[in-house]
Amino acid sequence: MARMYLIAFISLVHLVDSFNYYSPSYQPESSTGSLAGDVQNWASMIQNYISQLASDGIKRDVTQTLLDTANYTYEKKNGTGIVHEVRNELSGYFARKKAAAEKLAAKVRVLYDNFLYNNITVPSNFRLAQLNGSVYKDSDVLTTLNKSTFKFDSKFRQEVTRWTSTVKISDEVPRDIPHTIHAVNFSAGLNDMFHDNLDHDSTMRWQYYGSTAGVFRLFPGREWDTNFAGFYNDYDPRLRPWYIAATSGPKDVVIVLDCSLSMANDGKFVIAQAVAKIVINTLTKQDFVNVICARDSHWDEVGKWQFFTTTVLSCQQDKLVAATNAHRKDLIEKIYNLNPMGTSELKEGFDKAFNLLQGSSRTGCQSIIVLITDGKDTDGESVRCGPGYYTRSGYVPGPVCKYNWTKTWDTVKQRNTNLGARIFSYLTKDEGEKFPGKLACDNRGSMKKLHSGENLISEMRNYFSFLSGSAKADAGLWTSPYLDTGGLGVMVTHAVPIISNRTGDTIGVIGVDCTLDEIEFKMARYQWGSVYSFLINKEGETIFHPLMKPSSNLKEDPIFIPISQLEKEKSGGTAPANFSIIENGMRKGSSFGSLYVADARNGIPATYFYAALNDSEFGFAFSLSPTDQEYRRSKEPEDKTPFQSVDTRSYYNLLIEYNSTEARKELPGVFKYLQVKYNVDRYPGLRVTYEHSSIFLAPKCHCDSVEYIFNDDLAKKTVLAHKWINGDEPDLGCSDASGQRYEKGIRADVLITQPIEVEWKKRRFEALDKVKWTYVGLRSGVFRTYPGHRSGRSYDPTARPWYRRAAADPSKTSISTPYMDAAGVGKIITISQALFEGMTPRNWSDCLEQHGDGPYPGGCLCLKDADCKSRSCYVSPGPGPNKTKHRCATERVEGVTSLDILYSDFHDKIMEIMKSSDANSTRSCSSTSTYTCPNGEPGCRTRCYLFDTSANMIVDPDFTLVKDIEVSKYSGVTMGKKEGEIMRELIFKHGFFIRKDSVEFQGTCSIAGGQRVSLEGLPKNPEEQDNYYKTKGPIPKFSNDYGCIQDLVSFSVNRSALGPSGMITGNVTGPCMQGFYYVTALPRTNLFLLVIENWKNVQQSNFFNFNCRITQKIVNAGAYRIINGTCADEAESTVTLSEQNKCPQLTNIEIPCDYQTASTHTLSLLISTSLTFFYILYHFIM
Repeated sequence: MARMYLIAFISLVHLVDSFNYYSPSYQPESSTGSLAGDVQNWASMIQNYISQLASDGIKRDVTQTLLDTANYTYEKKNGTGIVHEVRNELSGYFARKKAAAEKLAAKVRVLYDNFLYNNITVPSNFRLAQLNGSVYKDSDVLTTLNKSTFKFDSKFRQEVTRWTSTVKISDEVPRDIPHTIHAVNFSAGLNDMFHDNLDHDSTMRWQYYGSTAGVFRLFPGREWDTNFAGFYNDYDPRLRPWYIAATSGPKDVVIVLDCSLSMANDGKFVIAQAVAKIVINTLTKQDFVNVICARDSHWDEVGKWQFFTTTVLSCQQDKLVAATNAHRKDLIEKIYNLNPMGTSELKEGFDKAFNLLQGSSRTGCQSIIVLITDGKDTDGESVRCGPGYYTRSGYVPGPVCKYNWTKTWDTVKQRNTNLGARIFSYLTKDEGEKFPGKLACDNRGSMKKLHSGENLISEMRNYFSFLSGSAKADAGLWTSPYLDTGGLGVMVTHAVPIISNRTGDTIGVIGVDCTLDEIEFKMARYQWGSVYSFLINKEGETIFHPLMKPSSNLKEDPIFIPISQLEKEKSGGTAPANFSIIENGMRKGSSFGSLYVADARNGIPATYFYAALNDSEFGFAFSLSPTDQEYRRSKEPEDKTPFQSVDTRSYYNLLIEYNSTEARKELPGVFKYLQVKYNVDRYPGLRVTYEHSSIFLAPKCHCDSVEYIFNDDLAKKTVLAHKWINGDEPDLGCSDASGQRYEKGIRADVLITQPIEVEWKKRRFEALDKVKWTYVGLRSGVFRTYPGHRSGRSYDPTARPWYRRAAADPSKTSISTPYMDAAGVGKIITISQALFEGMTPRNWSDCLEQHGDGPYPGGCLCLKDADCKSRSCYVSPGPGPNKTKHRCATERVEGVTSLDILYSDFHDKIMEIMKSSDANSTRSCSSTSTYTCPNGEPGCRTRCYLFDTSANMIVDPDFTLVKDIEVSKYSGVTMGKKEGEIMRELIFKHGFFIRKDSVEFQGTCSIAGGQRVSLEGLPKNPEEQDNYYKTKGPIPKFSNDYGCIQDLVSFSVNRSALGPSGMITGNVTGPCMQGFYYVTALPRTNLFLLVIENWKNVQQSNFFNFNCRITQKIVNAGAYRIINGTCADEAESTVTLSEQNKCPQLTNIEIPCDYQTASTHTLSLLISTSLTFFYILYHFIM
């Protein structure tokens, strides 16, 4: 909302400024410039330099020839068959976790009931530490753990023991009471089944039992994590969402916040906000919730009317909202934006609460109201319930407001008779227990007085104890994805509540986890060409989609985007009308379906194949475009003789592992031959070989991506990869019968790209010493780079910006923004060119018959790039007729080839090119001297930039002054931030930039400050990054990043705005700068040149130039933190779970509830009066 106001204000500023900019009376200092010819010449020379650097350095033409002359097989892709295959694999994955959880739950029930049957008791003086060592191993007590059995386990990303489970006991739970000892004792019987589950399912992760006693048993066992001070973090399973969701069942919760002025004192409202946050964060997606801020208007002590009203905080004010991550974050954000003001008014607050609880958007299973108040019936001298009046003696304020609690009690009694909502009251510090106490006790709840904001979870035990036993639920459920406290990233849990057969009481919850990255890897394996897949839950929330961040990149519990938003036909549009058929089928559990959509995402036609997964609440889909129905897969060369010598083999990227014991035995002499060098000047901290390029295989190249990621036997991994990529074993792919480790066609791509290594090694050109890396990444995930060096194990070339940028506009040479190199060599620029799928044989007669005047598909004759659908026309030695003539490239991109150059070297060369043609060299871009401005004032200079199609600055003189570690100061910096006035003109006057707005539900925000000053101690190169999760230590590192929802503002270029001249010019004088600007394109690249003649910095003349900041803000691209877009989320169903008979049976829990009916002051006065009366009476009698 604040951003909308800012935009409106700035728009007004622009309107006013437009009179100055464009009115006839305005006379700029200089209406023309003197560098137009130079700018056109500079653009041409820069483009030629980049083209020559790419030609000499990347050798794209050679690599394209290798692809054109390769052999290919044609495969017809059956979407139906693939969906069935994926459905069987993922359904089996979830079914195994569900079955394991149910077996464990049944085992706990037997253990507990046998424990009761045998009437096992412990002596009154028995202590927990006296239990047998095989039963009691405490994650917080090192003396109980046999650390010799702890080994680093890559599947759990930490040291664990697979020999046994360990227990974690909450700090708030007495350790030596019978209830705790019994829970530890009988739950040890789960160890055999824990082992059995893990032995039969290699994808099994954490298995655990949370008891009603607050004991948490975890397998495999681990030492608990610590906080920054080195103390073990607390953990109570009964407060975790998976436990509460399983035991309390679906519920409707309304939080009523007393927002009156009296809550502002003594930190009371801070406590209230914290209580509300805790309640919200322990809700799950099966619950419904809303928050009410209760208060009213009043007069103040000088007779002014102060307007306030009771409000529902969610933007959907007339109903409860599902407690999804998005809604929970929304409500918490709004709670912390509240300020306590106004007079007490809780009657209306409860009226609104009951309206929400009786609306159509709810579960209908059980209703809870949480009241947070100080119980005071007055709000101080400044809160008056009358306007006051004047007398001869002066102004007399109105009476101080004194609230009548009776009307609230009466309202609640009347409205709650049929609903039966329980009320939990929390009194913040003050002594006014009567009002909240009576509300709670009369409505089957309880009241708790909070003296401070410390240990609130423990103080709120009355609420959580009720939730954990309020429903007799015995059906398991899948939780919403959340960040694992055990360090395995984002996961979902199958949680099963356990009810004793002997007592009928809930005795705890079993949990079995599934990590989201495993699911992502499994789905990615089935993608090819432009095919993509996605996974959603029954609420239509997207769990996995190529447009979403990988789960490993999330900072906190994820907010999942409605699938309809991701499948929009174009940016800013809506999902195709018939896409709802697909979504509804997936959400309702359709076993299988398919639908052709003419206007699928981005307007491209596609067929969606979809299905629901058994034993889970998820559904998935694949989107296949018409061109994906037939898939061309590269074949290995028939004659492999040229690849058998030591000089023509390919080498795996883990160079140091060639020196391992296993590799020296299996691959003797290879390490010595490679001449691996370490920490040379050009590559500090890295191991490289100049003898060969290296091969890296992305996770999706492997049949079992998860096993590859978590396999720490790097020596064996290297030996197996080396033997495979250089071997003769038939390539059978990933069928169960083959037993092979790599996807079909991976070795073919390795062999096809091998000859480019020779071309890279024999390069000789002027700028070669400036090139850091040269590489090619293919869509299969094969990545070849020179000099040979290691890549991070989760690296995927096809997911990198340089790959996507080139693939999106394959006819142009793409240049990246400056960024920190993934291998750690510093601030670099990447120059990339797309590689097309091998040339398609095609007769010219067929081209004419099927495509008339064009544009033509791959293999057809052409004269220029514009004749082709791919917009690339070249002579190819590939198969088919017309080998000696120009033919169109195939439309599909097979890969991208690139080189990296240090930013400083690239910048210096660009500036060297841009020298003025006249004798006055001070007008050159590289000149540090100033010259006289047109108005006669000193201090003008020529300022030059390169920017890309998204208005990102590529070359900026200021970037050379920034340290490599200050990434935010050079990566993703936009023109709006650097030259706001010019950006504004290019948007509003020339229509050169087109603005786009979208919402990022998985954004990353940063706390202000905390700028890094050193990279020492942080992982910098791939080897350190791969090992960081093993070497990071027990104390978590500080991070000033956190997850948030952001409004994304971006810009795209409208090339036609350059006009016939190919250049935009103009003169600006604004609050930041003044000067005459030129904008022109580098047509064969994604770049544009901006030159500003007579540039003078104006903003430095003011201590804080507010107008300059506003100008930059309105035209700056970037991500801006917002609350979120939950207002657009409309619940589809108006039928409650209660009406569908899907609510669990509730237990009739009687909660102890008491309160003082008078304040301490009142009681003291009463006691004092009584003593005085008896004293007088005694003396009267005597």
